[in-house]
Amino acid sequence: MFKVVRNLVTEWFHVSPREFGVVVLTGFLFLACALVYVWPNVKMVNLAYEFQEQKRLHQDLIQKNNLLKLERDSLMSLDRIQYLAESQIGMKEPEPGQVVTILLK
Repeated sequence: MFKVVRNLVTEWFHVSPREFGVVVLTGFLFLACALVYVWPNVKMVNLAYEFQEQKRLHQDLIQKNNLLKLERDSLMSLDRIQYLAESQIGMKEPEPGQVVTILLK
């Protein structure tokens, strides 16, 4: 197969096999240099996309955290606890005679 390719190249381009080898080697070296030059830029662009995705995820998590803190504070509200104690459990304020004060020294 290589002989067929070599014959076609020598007929089409009118170069010797040695010159063709030099051209192919030079082409491969040029391609390798181009890849070495371009690869860090491609990697940097991919990292930038990943960074933006992580930044967006971070902002979403901060927003969820703030909403959860707000919900926690509303659930721990003393007015809400008193309302639930009176309406659902049936608790009521103690009568003045029911309160016992204990003093500790």
